[in-house]
Amino acid sequence: MIVFSIVAIILSIIIFHKYKKKIGLLCLGIAVIGVGMSYIKFDFKQASYSGVVVDSHDNYFIMLSRGERLYAYNKNNDYEIGDYLKITGEKKELDFTRIESQFDFEDYLNKKGVYYSLSIQKIETKFSNPIRIRSRREKFLSHFSEEHKELIASLMFSDNSDGDITSLGEKLHLNRLINASGIYLHLFIALMTFILGLFIKDKRWSFLPIILLVPYAIFTFPRFVIIRILFLELLKYFNRVFFEGKIKHLTLVGISGIFFLLIDYHLGYQISFILGYTLPILISFIRDATFEFKRIKGKVVQALLLYLLLIPFELKFYNGVNPLTIVYQTLLTPMFTLVAVSSFLNFYGVPFYGMTQFFAKGLTNIMGWLAKISFQINGPPFNEWFILIYVLIFLFFCYYKSINFIPIYRAIGISFLSGITLYFIPIDNLITSQVSFINVGQGDSCLIRKGSTTVLIDTGGSIYTDIAKETLIPYLEKQRIYNIDLVITTHDDFDHSGAYNSLKENFYVKRRVTEPESFPINIGGMTFNNYNNHIAEYEEENDKSLVVGFSLMKKEFLIMGDAPIEVERNIIKEYPSLDCDILKAGHHGSKTSTCDEFVKHVTPETAIISCGKNNKYGHPNDSVIKILQQNHVKILRTDEIGTITYRHYF
Repeated sequence: MIVFSIVAIILSIIIFHKYKKKIGLLCLGIAVIGVGMSYIKFDFKQASYSGVVVDSHDNYFIMLSRGERLYAYNKNNDYEIGDYLKITGEKKELDFTRIESQFDFEDYLNKKGVYYSLSIQKIETKFSNPIRIRSRREKFLSHFSEEHKELIASLMFSDNSDGDITSLGEKLHLNRLINASGIYLHLFIALMTFILGLFIKDKRWSFLPIILLVPYAIFTFPRFVIIRILFLELLKYFNRVFFEGKIKHLTLVGISGIFFLLIDYHLGYQISFILGYTLPILISFIRDATFEFKRIKGKVVQALLLYLLLIPFELKFYNGVNPLTIVYQTLLTPMFTLVAVSSFLNFYGVPFYGMTQFFAKGLTNIMGWLAKISFQINGPPFNEWFILIYVLIFLFFCYYKSINFIPIYRAIGISFLSGITLYFIPIDNLITSQVSFINVGQGDSCLIRKGSTTVLIDTGGSIYTDIAKETLIPYLEKQRIYNIDLVITTHDDFDHSGAYNSLKENFYVKRRVTEPESFPINIGGMTFNNYNNHIAEYEEENDKSLVVGFSLMKKEFLIMGDAPIEVERNIIKEYPSLDCDILKAGHHGSKTSTCDEFVKHVTPETAIISCGKNNKYGHPNDSVIKILQQNHVKILRTDEIGTITYRHYF
């Protein structure tokens, strides 16, 4: 995401360059320093750490100690921002479990400037902040029903849960962009300014609506979007009063962005910073490019261009685009604003809680209706350099359109739209095959695709998260896959089949196979065989595990499920010529599977071990690793490198 920040600053330089070259050079210097510092990590080791809490959540807080930000896990803590603590403990590098497509907490902390964690032995509170922000939030939210509390908490405090309303917002592609842009805050200030203007004509009093944001900024700290808007509104006020509006809006935006980057360059990673400082500049280019259109037509064209500009953000958050998002935003922004403005009034003591719940109910109902007709075109997120190229092409189009250089802007426009269209058409899927061992944590899941035919062996499963919704479906979306032709579950252990029900409810699955009698299975030019022929004779669940083999991309794959050594020895006897190139090691690398004679028999080139990082079972076992190494088998582990994919063109 640092590329976004670089783009924002470069664009600021372009704007500033029209006024003062020295400011442009200053911006460039800050950009270089920011990029350089993003690679610097500070490391102080000591037995005790004293510092102030700068961010606090239910199960962790971040403490600033001697210029370094440290993460501290502390379940159900009541620490507030501003508390001064002394902690006795050990500092370690961050080490969190990463699962395919799920929130990368370590990356999130890194982008906040946090690289180390504290294992707490003892905490002493040296100073307690008298303003208890979290308790004030909870008291405020207690006035609302459970049905609407989620929506209001999301709008007011960016507290997103896994509830139904959040799911609706995600399906409509609204939540993140609305919260990050803070559009309703701008509308709130504009509304308050308009009402005030009806009674007071002196522009010096126009600071009153801005003052209303100060308590709100305190109780939402460190939510950057609020701080950014508050600071920008203050700059605009001083510009009106002291400089008679002579400083242009984009100049104020640039000054604001530079100010915050000087305070903390890590802010450049946050989506609210990127949207807040990139979009105003890019929108100015859009307006220049659409000046010739009449008012209504111009607004429509501007909205369409803005939507094209936001496609990289949609792909990042939702693994696809919803063509109706622009319609939803147009329809629902007034409703979001009504809920937000009435919530602000409640926050400042106006007891119209019933009115807020009425607006929230209306908004929820409308979102529910729209969700029924919502659809998504799947696509993988852009990488950062692709985004940079995307934005630059967009800027070239707007520039040549603004000067009406017809041959160039038409050529760029046609190429741009053609490229976007081709990006979302799954052409690559029609001419490739792939096998992906998906990182589902402590579990198994393997995706096999030949052209448009898709097979999933095992689904994974976790009691802590919905693997289907949080991992499998997002991964399938990124692969531009819209249905699964066949799901094979090797056995009934939860870590192999636990996510199936949720997958079936939320994704189109045509067929499921669990019985050995169904094999061999011929589908899409592929043949799947089961090599465990004695399932009916066993009582233990792992003994009943299917052992699935198939050939694809001129390689032989063997998926062992949780089959133990006894099953492996039976396979050796019954299939003396069985061989494989890729072995998915049994039982996550447990010592109960993958015996030496079996490895020698099937002679794999590579062994895949699917297991969770730092799992409580100790998988994979050292003895298994030793056996594989002694047989010169390359070892790839999902807990170390994430999802492992083999891909080949026909």
